[in-house]
Amino acid sequence: MPRQPPQSSPVVALGPVPEVATALGVAVSCLVLTGWALDISTLKNILPGQPQMVPNTALAFILSSVSLWLLRAEPASGSSRRAARACAGLVALMSLLTLGEYLSGFDLKIDRVLFEGSLRGGASYPGRPSPHTALCFLLVGSALLFLSARGRRAHHFAQMLAASALLVALLALVGYFYEVTFLYGITAYTGMALHTALTFVLLSLGILFARTDRGLMAVVMGDTAGGHMARHLLPAAVLAPVVLGGLIVRGARAGLYDTAFAMSLCVTASIVTLGILICRNAQTLHRADAERRRAESDLRKAHDELEVKVGERTEELSRVNVSLQSEVAEHRKAEAARAQLLRRLVTAQEEERRRISRELHDHLGQYLGTMMLCLKTLRPAASGAATRDGLQRLEELTGRLVEEVHHLAWELRPAALDHLGLQAALHNYAEKWSERSGVAVDFHGGGLERQRLPPEVETTVYRIVQEALTNVLKHAAARRVSVIVERRREHVLVIVEDDGRGFDAEAIACAPAAARSLGLLGMRERAALVGGALDFDSAPGGGATVRARIPVPPPTEKEVFPREYFTNRPGR
Repeated sequence: MPRQPPQSSPVVALGPVPEVATALGVAVSCLVLTGWALDISTLKNILPGQPQMVPNTALAFILSSVSLWLLRAEPASGSSRRAARACAGLVALMSLLTLGEYLSGFDLKIDRVLFEGSLRGGASYPGRPSPHTALCFLLVGSALLFLSARGRRAHHFAQMLAASALLVALLALVGYFYEVTFLYGITAYTGMALHTALTFVLLSLGILFARTDRGLMAVVMGDTAGGHMARHLLPAAVLAPVVLGGLIVRGARAGLYDTAFAMSLCVTASIVTLGILICRNAQTLHRADAERRRAESDLRKAHDELEVKVGERTEELSRVNVSLQSEVAEHRKAEAARAQLLRRLVTAQEEERRRISRELHDHLGQYLGTMMLCLKTLRPAASGAATRDGLQRLEELTGRLVEEVHHLAWELRPAALDHLGLQAALHNYAEKWSERSGVAVDFHGGGLERQRLPPEVETTVYRIVQEALTNVLKHAAARRVSVIVERRREHVLVIVEDDGRGFDAEAIACAPAAARSLGLLGMRERAALVGGALDFDSAPGGGATVRARIPVPPPTEKEVFPREYFTNRPGR
């Protein structure tokens, strides 16, 4: 899996550094080993008369490059991590053994494992890397071991060790540039070769750039003022003094000026160089600060404009809210007035029904009964058979008229509802409705015989059941209907269920008010007038169920639900 650097331009541009470092490290090492195998001095030693890169050094570079290549991606797989640790461990072990040979004076003969016949005999330690090289390999190997660990703190140590190896390699390069042998070797044959120092620089940079999201590299490569300053100052701070100092030293050695003038020139060049770097960095920071101030000013201006707009919008919303509250209050008043008017209309309607029902039953019923008696009296005294037949038909017609008048009075307002209560009225109505319609009715009443309900609740429940049965007779084509009226603790539950053809309840609920069934609307209006709710459930071919819950005061008796329901199963 390739390495995922943060999405900033410096990191993206320098992302391939570990890959380039490992490739060059392996290439240089292979060229050096080829030079030893073919005895090509140019490949072993770039500068004549200077230390060579010995075979063990080339082998250690290959192991280090392979380890860095395996660890360049994060997270590395388990096998890659183990192989990288093995290579880094071998590099660190070889460097420790080499340093141990220098400190103890004991020859472990590990320096002549490769190309023993080609090693230079004039060297003090043929084939042995210099102490500088061994120290660098110890630092690089340890850095790679820490880099293979999973903790972020271990990666910080890896960067510090890589930076130390980079410093040792830079000292060797400075020694070559200033011609100071002590900085890169101990003799003309034992030391850090020029291409060895350059390879160490590449490997150290590769380790540093392998994890740019943590440690010191997170600051250097960050898209911040500190990161910009570090990237601008570090290269110039390293290269400018080295180059200027080297030129001044070479001029003094050439006899162009004496040592005092060389020192003065070096101090002056350092001052000028540092001054230029500081001024350049200050200019960069000044531009960044100016851009930041402009951005803050624009942000503050946008914030102020937003505050003004928010204030205006809030004021507008406050006015709209006041208007809406006023409209809601007026709507509530109008709704309360409508409900009160509707209650009055229903009350007046029920009173008028009661009066008309009483008039039909008492007056018109009496007149028709008297007429029936007169017809029965006149029929025996009639002289002709035709006359007696006409009186008989008139008597039969009068009897049917009497029945229709009684039924009409019963439909308008049954006397049982006022005198006997809701349960008896519903029982009588269900029985007569079943006789007239030919549809079987199962009526169950519970908790209604102990205590009468308020009159308006009894009337509402009766009218809901009446309207539901009327709808069943008109539209359902049902064979059986179940009516349940049950008093609970704080409400009356009304359920009317049939096994008829049913209807699409969702379509009825979503239809506009003008297109809905007036029967359903009337039942809902009646339930709402007494604080109740009504809903219905149906599907085509699945029958229909009407449920209503009407709130009532709690009963005063201890027994809320009687053990036995008042049950009637009228049928055809």
